[in-house]
Amino acid sequence: MNKNIKQIFFFVPIALILFGSKNLYAQSDYPNRPVKMIVGFPAGGAVDGAGRMMAQILQKAFNQTFIIENRPGVGGMSAMEEVARAAPDGYTLAVGSAGPLTVSPSIFKKANFDPRQSLDPVIWFVNNPGIVVIRKDLPVNNIAELVKLSKTKELNMASAGTGSVLHLMGEYFQERMGNKWVHVPYKGSSPALIDMVGGRTDVALELVPSAAPFVKSGQLRALAITSSKRLSVLPDVPTLGELGYSGLDMGSWMALLAPKGTSPEIINKLNQALNEAIKNPELIQKVTAGGGELVGGTPQDLSNQMNKEIPRWTTIIDRLNIQPN
Repeated sequence: MNKNIKQIFFFVPIALILFGSKNLYAQSDYPNRPVKMIVGFPAGGAVDGAGRMMAQILQKAFNQTFIIENRPGVGGMSAMEEVARAAPDGYTLAVGSAGPLTVSPSIFKKANFDPRQSLDPVIWFVNNPGIVVIRKDLPVNNIAELVKLSKTKELNMASAGTGSVLHLMGEYFQERMGNKWVHVPYKGSSPALIDMVGGRTDVALELVPSAAPFVKSGQLRALAITSSKRLSVLPDVPTLGELGYSGLDMGSWMALLAPKGTSPEIINKLNQALNEAIKNPELIQKVTAGGGELVGGTPQDLSNQMNKEIPRWTTIIDRLNIQPN
């Protein structure tokens, strides 16, 4: 055999090992074994539910097992870090959400974790828009009257907890409107909303899926939603954009991500399967009936969302000096 040819045969495997790890993971038959999807919150919550929905879709699309594993801790960041340390072969994925991807990194600064540097976006799957709700006997009928009353009367703002996405949404809303509410943190949305029904707090920026049942029953009143268009679950509630308040598109969302360095071929396979599924009328009805919105789009769309929200929330976290619990 020619000496040069021998050298080529010798160096190609070494080159693949040293420089071609991404290509080694770009398996055309992916997935050919079970895939783990790590969720940073307990079973039964919204993030877990979105993860299981994606797992079912992918399992059907690829005729392969997709297993949900719940890893709560550090505001959901433990799970994201676990995925970031995994091999970028597509067999360990992250079910991420707005909290651990855009809020927790700025609160848990010592962790020194930036999801943009450690994870590759796959798809922005579902969005839960925000909603401005008030106790039913608060003497205002719209956002303008709420802002006016806030300047003459001390109002209490309930939230799902200090440093939660909902707390930051409320602070951002006040910042944009030029008023100040007294923050009353709770351990979750449910107790916050129940206390508002009881008249113990005045206003909150909540998520539509959590607040809609209280609005529909007449226990709370809704003034506006933060999505770009009205929602079928509350069709009479206007958007903030309709009312002339721009730049207040806020909410909590769920997405799929992979370890940094995952092959674009694998990411595109996952992205395409989920994008195809969210066109299904039954799935659309299921999600919208609960107050959510299926999003989809490209990996870059998810990256853009993270790049928009991280500095927005970091500014508020630093201003309020929010510390880990």
